[in-house]
Amino acid sequence: MYLQHQNIAIIGAGVSGLALAGALKLQGVSSRVYEASDQLWSLGGGLIIPPNSVRVLEQLGLDTVLKVRGVELHDMRIYDVSGRLLYARSQGEVAQRHGHPLLGLAREDLHRVLAEHLPEGTVQTGHRLTGLDNEFHEAVAHFQNGQTVHADLLVAADGRDSQVRTLLYPETRLVPTGDVAYRGVTAQRPGGELDQAFSEFWGPGRRFTCFRMSDGLTSWHAPVRQGAGTPLLDKAGLLHAMRDFPPAVLGLIEATDADQITALPLQDISPLPEWWNRRTVLIGDAAHATSPNLGQGAAQALEDAAALAQHLAAAPDRYSALEGYQQQREGTANAATATARAFGELGRARGVARFARNLALSLNPELARRRIEAFYGDPVG
Repeated sequence: MYLQHQNIAIIGAGVSGLALAGALKLQGVSSRVYEASDQLWSLGGGLIIPPNSVRVLEQLGLDTVLKVRGVELHDMRIYDVSGRLLYARSQGEVAQRHGHPLLGLAREDLHRVLAEHLPEGTVQTGHRLTGLDNEFHEAVAHFQNGQTVHADLLVAADGRDSQVRTLLYPETRLVPTGDVAYRGVTAQRPGGELDQAFSEFWGPGRRFTCFRMSDGLTSWHAPVRQGAGTPLLDKAGLLHAMRDFPPAVLGLIEATDADQITALPLQDISPLPEWWNRRTVLIGDAAHATSPNLGQGAAQALEDAAALAQHLAAAPDRYSALEGYQQQREGTANAATATARAFGELGRARGVARFARNLALSLNPELARRRIEAFYGDPVG
C-alpha cells in the first residue's frame, strides 16, 4: 500500500493505539490518535512485561524504559492460600529460553513512553466518539465535540468497552467472568522470597497477585468471586474476604491507602468472526478483550499494533493488509483470551477441584509452565 498517502485515524490512546501510531511512524507514516478523555491518562497500577512485549518494544526502539524504570523479576511463584508452594519458575531459565525474563513496570511509564515518542500533535484529546459512517470509500468518525474526521482507514483501539466495536457489531457482548478485580499500589515491599518475584496465591473463589513495579512501589491484584449485583467491597471488606491468606498478602492490602484501591468487574469477549469491515479495523482489547490472568493483555495489544503496521506497509492493497493482519493475529490472541479465562478458573477452584489441581501441579509443574509461557514466542537460539 502507498501508506504515505493514506489518512489513518486511530480511536483510543491506550497501549494499542499509541503503539500503532509509533509503529506507523517507523514506516514513515503519520497518523492521528483521537482520545475521549480531556487528557492522556493511565489506569495506574503495574503491568507484567513478558518476553513477547519486550520484543515489540525493542522493534519500536522504546525498550530503554524497561532498563530505566522496569524491575527484573527473578522468579515466578504460585502458592496455595495456605502458603504451600505449588509452582516455581526461575526467570533466568525463562530468559535463556525466550530471550528475556518477566519484568514489572508501572502502566503509567509504558503509557508515557509510547506517547512521548510520537510527533507533537499526533494525539488529540477530548474526542469522544458518538457515531461512525463506515463506507466502502472512507470512514467518517463523529465526535461529541462536534468535530468530524474523514479517514482512509479507521483503527478501533478503544479498549474493552470499545464504542467502535459496539457501532460495527452491536450484537457483540462482553462476558462477565464472575470476578471483581481489586487493585492497589503501595510503597511497602512484599519482603522475603516475594520481594524479587511475581507471586500468586490461589484460594477458593479468590486469588492474589503481587510484584514490584518500580524501586519504590508494589502493585497487587485481588480477583474475588462475586455474584452480579453484589456491592463492591471497601478496604475493610476486602481484608475480611482475604482473611485466610498469608500475612504478607494482608500486609500489602493494609499498607495501601483506601483511595488507592480500585475495583473492576472482569469481563472478556468470545472470538469475533471479523476484526475488520470496509474501512475500519479493530486492535487490542477492542478485538479480543481478555481477563488479566496471564499478564498478556498489553502484550497482545503490542503485537497487534506491530503486525497491523507491517501488513499495511507490505501488502499491495487494503483488503490484503487487513485480511493478513487478522489471519496472523486472531489465533494467538483468541487463544490467550481462552487460556486466561481457564487459568482464572483454575486459580479460584474449590473443594475437590482445588485438591486435584494442587496434586496435579505437584506431580507435573509442566502443566502450568506450558500455559503460562505459551505466548512468550519461539525459543531463542
